[in-house]
This record gives sequence, C-alpha cells and structure tokens, in this order.
Amino acid sequence: MNDTQLLDWLQEHGEGFALLSDDFGRWAGVCDGMQNEPDDIDQPADIHTTHFVKAATWKPTVREAIHAAAADDA
Repeated sequence: MNDTQLLDWLQEHGEGFALLSDDFGRWAGVCDGMQNEPDDIDQPADIHTTHFVKAATWKPTVREAIHAAAADDA
C-alpha cells in the first residue's frame, strides 16, 4: 500500500481502531480496548481510553503498524 492507501484504510476502518505510539518510538494499530461512552455522540467529548497491545503488535514505524493492522483485517 502507498501512503494514500494507508490513510484511506484508516479512514474506512477507523471505528474502534487506535494508532498508538510508545515511549520508545514503536507503533501499534489496535482495536482491543475500552472507553467510557460519550453522552452525546454528535459532539466530540473527553473520554478515557485503555488499550490492550500484545508485544508482537508493536512495529518500528507507523507505516509497518498500519500495514500489519490492515493485513490482520483482511
């Protein structure tokens, strides 16, 4: 996938998907986690989110993380 396709994939699969980075420069794309439910879904709101990231999910670049998430989704 080129960068445009990566962004298109993120746009199409964005519900519940999170692109995360850690303190060591690694990236992960995950759907496992939980958050409080906003009161009004029509307006942006403050939320608290917790994600579960398996060690093998972390990748050295953002592109690799998105590629891996897209491959898992296929």
